[in-house]
Amino acid sequence: MEFGQLHHLEYYVKDLSRSNEFWDWFMPFMGYVEYQKWNGGISWSHQSGTYIVFVQLENDALEINNNRQGNGLNHIAMMGKDIAHFNELQAELKQRHMKILFLKENYICFEDPNDFAIELYLP
Repeated sequence: MEFGQLHHLEYYVKDLSRSNEFWDWFMPFMGYVEYQKWNGGISWSHQSGTYIVFVQLENDALEINNNRQGNGLNHIAMMGKDIAHFNELQAELKQRHMKILFLKENYICFEDPNDFAIELYLP
């Protein structure tokens, strides 16, 4: 890893099983491999050393909704590979009936099953 590089991101989700229906496809699509898996969570690692962890919320926190417009994290953004990869993502998102928030010629922003925004952009 490089100095200052993001080490990991931990993401708490309401329904890990439902969330994994999307992330189990998207993370390998973005070059991540399954890193760790346990009852209540999974992590995905990138060759850069950064990893993303998905954890099932505890029952007493299930009523708390994500709000991108409030205090806290708004979205995560990832760099795309090329235009073919970008077009493949668009087609897959439409097939999966994922909500696309905005689409430009070099970036797309969409919601995952937890209503959290993911952005993919091309340099």
